[in-house]
Amino acid sequence: MTGLWVASLLSGKGRSEKMEYEASEEVKERLHWYAEQHSISEEAATKQFLDYIEEHLGIVNPHEEDEDFLVDAAETFVVERRVMQSPGGTSEELVGCFVAVEAKVRDKRERVRNEALDKARSDLSEAIESGVVARAFVETGVWMLEKAGGIVASTQERFVEGEDPWFLVRDSGMTLCLLQSNPDWARHGEPIGPSLFSRTYRFLGNTKEQFSDDMTLLRIDVSGSTEDSVSQSVKIGQPCSIRVRPQGNVSEGWEDVWRGANNFFANVNYNDGFVDKEDRQYLKGEILMGGMDSYVSDLTELMEVYQNGSEKVPGIDNLVGPLVCISGRVTDINRTGYDSEYDPWGKDYTMRVSSFQLQREFVDNMFRREVSVRVHGFLGDMNHGFEYEGRDGFKPYAVRSQVYIFGRLGIRVTDEGEVPTIKATGIYAPPRLAIPAGEGGDTSLGQFGGGN
Repeated sequence: MTGLWVASLLSGKGRSEKMEYEASEEVKERLHWYAEQHSISEEAATKQFLDYIEEHLGIVNPHEEDEDFLVDAAETFVVERRVMQSPGGTSEELVGCFVAVEAKVRDKRERVRNEALDKARSDLSEAIESGVVARAFVETGVWMLEKAGGIVASTQERFVEGEDPWFLVRDSGMTLCLLQSNPDWARHGEPIGPSLFSRTYRFLGNTKEQFSDDMTLLRIDVSGSTEDSVSQSVKIGQPCSIRVRPQGNVSEGWEDVWRGANNFFANVNYNDGFVDKEDRQYLKGEILMGGMDSYVSDLTELMEVYQNGSEKVPGIDNLVGPLVCISGRVTDINRTGYDSEYDPWGKDYTMRVSSFQLQREFVDNMFRREVSVRVHGFLGDMNHGFEYEGRDGFKPYAVRSQVYIFGRLGIRVTDEGEVPTIKATGIYAPPRLAIPAGEGGDTSLGQFGGGN
């Protein structure tokens, strides 16, 4: 075993593409134990440790840190992961495919941050004594923290003119640090980042053992210290495996939620090897999405589905329609999009789809013979909402292409009355049914086998 462990680091703020980190014997001892407990290599354990201290402690170069502090950080890392993860402490593998990505990014630390700042504004001394915040200040070139138990060096975070450390919160002329106030956490009383962002991805699948018998629609909660870290592209409808962790305490209504494991996106593996070779033909996106419990095969039934499946949600005036999956042929795409103050991405898009059943049933009703679809900006821009994957990568599709759409069913009012509409959170275009953009297409009734 070599003492020189090589960790490949993600390129980003302050990180080089690769860094060689020679751990001390005390750090190696802790990471060796962690690797054994999690059945991973010591190299993988080291990489997780380096990722951890960057995300939670703002350390991008461990060579600049005191060795005693790194030993403490390593101990915090192995204890926290052991305490807070599921029994056995390891992540689990799920197989299946992504079917949707939610538009909204939540800051799960917003309420905690606001409550702590309110206390600090009201009485800073009391807020410090209660353990929710520390006062941050610079002394001899190092950021210090004034806590309830006295003044301590934060994380050996050095003062750099014009740069704030990862934990700093500026508010009302104060320089503060939020502290972990939950006594059940290993890092109780230690600094935490002022924000913890989260985005939800929807995944159709299960464990390898249960996949063939029970494909379930799951929510995957991916968290990170920045919005960018939770806002990366996924391939909807493509078979893959992902790494997740179960919730600790499951609340009612959240039984379907799993938490994305560390380095979630880097560990997404697009492949179909989790089923026998003869069964891989069934892993096409159109088969998986078309087999969902929420799939509506006849688009003429969407109004009935809305009426039967809508429910009243506390705090929302209008009825909330059910989640559905549909397939249809594209009749119109607006690729330019619209600036939107309501879309978290700042832009949204529209498209329309139809089917033979719709065209036949509502031949004289222009509002009912198509279904309007609103596409949120993150789906359209970053998750191939208007593209299909060919041999040479993703390419835009044109009208007449067949697509599968997952989203929230709603209604809109027209001159002809109420008509169904969908807020899409997932779009998949089967390559064999996609028309490459540039080949043109028509949106007339004739394309569906009917009249002119």
